[in-house]
Amino acid sequence: MDCKIVIGMPVYNEEAALPKLFVRLKQLRRHVGDSLHLCFVNDGSTDGTGSLLGEFVRTFPNATLLVHPENRGLGEAMQTMLAHTARHFCGADILITLDADNTHSPELVPAMVRKLRDERLELVIASRFTPGGIERGVPFLRKLYSRGARLFFKLLFPIPGVNDYSSGFRAYTVQIIQKAFQHYGGNVVTSKGFACTAEIIARLGQIGVKAGELPLRLDYDLKEGRSKMNVARTIVGYFRLIRAVKYTSARTEPEVSAWIERNGEGGA
Repeated sequence: MDCKIVIGMPVYNEEAALPKLFVRLKQLRRHVGDSLHLCFVNDGSTDGTGSLLGEFVRTFPNATLLVHPENRGLGEAMQTMLAHTARHFCGADILITLDADNTHSPELVPAMVRKLRDERLELVIASRFTPGGIERGVPFLRKLYSRGARLFFKLLFPIPGVNDYSSGFRAYTVQIIQKAFQHYGGNVVTSKGFACTAEIIARLGQIGVKAGELPLRLDYDLKEGRSKMNVARTIVGYFRLIRAVKYTSARTEPEVSAWIERNGEGGA
């Protein structure tokens, strides 16, 4: 691959899941080669996550660890990751975001990159709601929430080619991320919690993102530990996005450059 493939992972208290994830990332590197880069955001973990990440990053080529000293929530972890990517990589590079709890398979990354390139897309979502998508071990209420989110956002923020607004397993061109910073400045991600996954897509839809999906096998039964998502709080966050996304004005180029200069490292 002639561009850099950046795997971005927000991490909070995933001590039990990380050893298995590290094995899968090493396997991915054998397939992708030196073009693979990793970016972890340790969002104030209080277990052994920080030590495991530090040791792994020291031995894995092209790996970066950004640290929030205290837990700020998934939204700010994603903001840190996107800002770092926009600042340190070029438009032709690709960012893949995935969860660090082993519910997302890094083995799907090459197929996501191929679809992004072959169809000249700017965003590819690993989707449960496209033909071939499978969910295993997902609790009923979690299924109900994800399907409600799908209907909510397809109605309010329809984007051609997008059905799964809450899947965090995605491939972005770095160019579309940089374009979002140019348009929104410091307001690319304003949600604190899990609503940020839908916010990012909604904001990209406002600037005309070219998007597509491929089937996701969501192995929720492989998840280590309890879910960190508060469903009620996330639903409230979705309603707040209506105002946050539709009524946020664009930022000027100098404002964007200044914001990335101040915040691009996310407190690393």
